[in-house]
Amino acid sequence: MVAFGSCEEKYWPDLGGRYQNLLVVDGMITNEPGPYIVRLSQSTPVSNQVGAYVSGYQIIIMDDHGNTETLHEINPGEYSTDPDGIQGVAGRKYKIEITSVTGEVYQSEYETLKQPTDIESVFAKLEYRQNNEVNYDIAGYQFYLNTAMAQHDTNYYLWNMTATYKYQADLKIRFIFDGTLRPFYNSDSLRICYKTQIIKEIFTYNTSGLNKPVLTNFPLHYVSTETRDLSFRYSLMVKQLSISETAYNFWSAAREQNSDIGDLHSRQPYQIRGNISNLNNPGEPVLGLFLVAGVSEKRIFVNRPDPPVRMRYPVCVAGEGAVENFPDIFFRPERFWPVYATFHVDGRPALPPQVCMNCELSGGVLQKPGFWIDD
Repeated sequence: MVAFGSCEEKYWPDLGGRYQNLLVVDGMITNEPGPYIVRLSQSTPVSNQVGAYVSGYQIIIMDDHGNTETLHEINPGEYSTDPDGIQGVAGRKYKIEITSVTGEVYQSEYETLKQPTDIESVFAKLEYRQNNEVNYDIAGYQFYLNTAMAQHDTNYYLWNMTATYKYQADLKIRFIFDGTLRPFYNSDSLRICYKTQIIKEIFTYNTSGLNKPVLTNFPLHYVSTETRDLSFRYSLMVKQLSISETAYNFWSAAREQNSDIGDLHSRQPYQIRGNISNLNNPGEPVLGLFLVAGVSEKRIFVNRPDPPVRMRYPVCVAGEGAVENFPDIFFRPERFWPVYATFHVDGRPALPPQVCMNCELSGGVLQKPGFWIDD
């Protein structure tokens, strides 16, 4: 084990280019109103961190009642239906047809849009987790879900989640420099922000082995007190997708591969086949999936945990170093204006990092989301 821990050599398998430039499809249709987005790209080498989006394709979504809609490209590789265009209806079947600029035709099989199962409730419990990197147990909220009774015994679920949280910059703005240094009177105007993030974890489950087709206390996302996510108020939007067995197998395989990353005894990765094929060349691998799903959703809000729970994220302080840096404000290039500054605790002007005073620099926005409810 000492040898394993002390020597690591990167391994880049020679795939001979067999898995480069494959079509990658990411899109879906649900019972919720559109527009629906389909993204097309091409597979790239592992060393290439930038996706290769593909443009100029024709994409058509169609159902088994003869309704069709041709998507239009709104960004490179990103295709959309019209806001008042086709909408999924539970019980109908849908498929996608993609035609490349060279005339290759790709299609998915028809899949039935499942009747969604309602979410009975989503709730959060304060729980502690161990971490070998620190000498204390980490507090956080574990979110759980209860479903209503499903119509059928066997149901396949996928959960998509989006988190939004309210946070603030640590220090108030006292000065602004944009060629002239002057007081900044509205000191809180850049302090409170809202940040939205897509939860990248994959959650799947099926009810085939249950006595009743209902889930109780099913664990979903966990968020800890190690970040600012829980510093004020946190909202989690849970979307429960009722999907086909094919889609369930696809996402479950993706979850298994993601969870195995970094494990000494992990299985070798394999190509996960979706539901799309080339009509002219069925042997051509096509990556990704066109998802047909019935969706139900529920949003939950939680506040910052009460004492004695401690928030342990880093906090900015306008210390002596920030005081010493203050004269640098006059030499900041114009492209960095405006520059903000604050006070040391003893009243001296200080120049800490801008992110300490401007919450937008942490990725949030000042505009409160329309769905937001303050406690």
